[in-house]
Amino acid sequence: MASWAAWVALAIALGALVYSWKLSQELETARGRLDRYNRALFQANDEIANLRENVAQELAELRVAGMKAQGAPAFHAEMTLREANLLHAQTEEVLAGFHLGGCSHCAVEPDETLAEACARNGIAAEKLVQALNQLLAESNGRNGGRPVKLPNVQLEL
Repeated sequence: MASWAAWVALAIALGALVYSWKLSQELETARGRLDRYNRALFQANDEIANLRENVAQELAELRVAGMKAQGAPAFHAEMTLREANLLHAQTEEVLAGFHLGGCSHCAVEPDETLAEACARNGIAAEKLVQALNQLLAESNGRNGGRPVKLPNVQLEL
């Protein structure tokens, strides 16, 4: 009778071993599917981020084109840095003079408004807007559209 119980125990153990092997195979299949789904999700997320960036860029381009079509465009505190950079090619140079963008500790977000960037960095937005509008006036006026010579240092007396 003891040998009969040993055979039953052996059969149960073999059944459990086969069942665990089958479960491990199913787990490996599920892991492969999960990896594929994760890859697809990350790719979709990247595509969405690229689309958002493209939409933001196109929207900024349309806003700037609208300002130019309405007449004399001007910088204002509520425009985004992206729009400001599109309005004049030398905007980044003026912003760098105010330590907005251009280096890692002066980084700015392109969809931040001029006022937000100034407030975050302790800069008077009126001074920045004035400097940008002066750049615009100089390049449209006496300079004939050529790049304006900008000082690389802002001195306050």
